[in-house]
Amino acid sequence: MSALLLSSCSGLSPEAREIVGVYYNNELSDDTPVLELNDDGTSVMRAIKPDVLTIEVPGTWNVVNDSLVIDNDVTKIVTEGDTSVLGDVTPKYSRLITRHDELSLTLAKDGIEYLYHRKVTPDKD
Repeated sequence: MSALLLSSCSGLSPEAREIVGVYYNNELSDDTPVLELNDDGTSVMRAIKPDVLTIEVPGTWNVVNDSLVIDNDVTKIVTEGDTSVLGDVTPKYSRLITRHDELSLTLAKDGIEYLYHRKVTPDKD
């Protein structure tokens, strides 16, 4: 019962609970995730330009009408690297979820699909 209470307190939709996880874009980094979608409804988005700049933005997230919607807290941006190439960070990020399973999440915008891999950690018994 307490697990049900905790999940309902987060405000996440049933669809959102299916995609909770840490996601990577292997073309950018195998070590640093680009999306952290936490089960408490908080998130971290990262924009990574390898060996140049990493931008990290905390926020909140949910799934609304088949789309991942992230409200970024642009007042709490953390950067590492050359900030002279820093562009604008959008306060609201929304992408259509075209596919997801236990290993990946595919998001689309303007007909272009983006594949993110979920890092699976073995359960400790």
